[in-house]
Amino acid sequence: MQQQPATADILARFNIEALNDMQLAASSAIPKEQDVLLLAPTGSGKTLGFLLPVLKTLKPNIRRPQCLILLPSRELALQTQAVWKQMGTGYSSVVSYGGHLLQTELNNFSDPPALIIGTPGRVMDHIVRGSFELDGITTLVLDEFDKSLALGFADEMSFVVGKLTKLRRACAGICHCGRRDTRFCRCKKPYHARFHFGH
Repeated sequence: MQQQPATADILARFNIEALNDMQLAASSAIPKEQDVLLLAPTGSGKTLGFLLPVLKTLKPNIRRPQCLILLPSRELALQTQAVWKQMGTGYSSVVSYGGHLLQTELNNFSDPPALIIGTPGRVMDHIVRGSFELDGITTLVLDEFDKSLALGFADEMSFVVGKLTKLRRACAGICHCGRRDTRFCRCKKPYHARFHFGH
């Protein structure tokens, strides 16, 4: 059976000695099937804050996607996948975004990843195409979803979330003081994990 790396070993890969308060709160809440709202600025370690507990939810015997991460941009999608790879989890991931060669992504989905990282419009396109199975996805992360709303992706995100019928937990990451309406992503009374520089 696949062994997950210890948190200390993962942190060592990033030259981090300990998790901050927000990361600790998220690591505790997300695996308990609790909806979480991460309120943290860029550069606070929010990505690692949700990826560490996501890792704890993955099951090695399931050969289909188990977690979907939606983000507003290609750059953030690639950054998130880079962090995941650096963690050395042993679980595969596929990154999907507009402008990326569609056939390459279709080929990548032929060997189902545990983690899908993508932008709302492209992920919606793949769902319409039936590129990957949805029944195994129990965890949803909407990173910088306030930016996604500002960029006009509300309809695409609502479509995607509406197709995820087996969700057990949702995590929404917010980096600005923008829209925080998480009702459409099924976050009901989410646990708030906050982080502020200098506190």
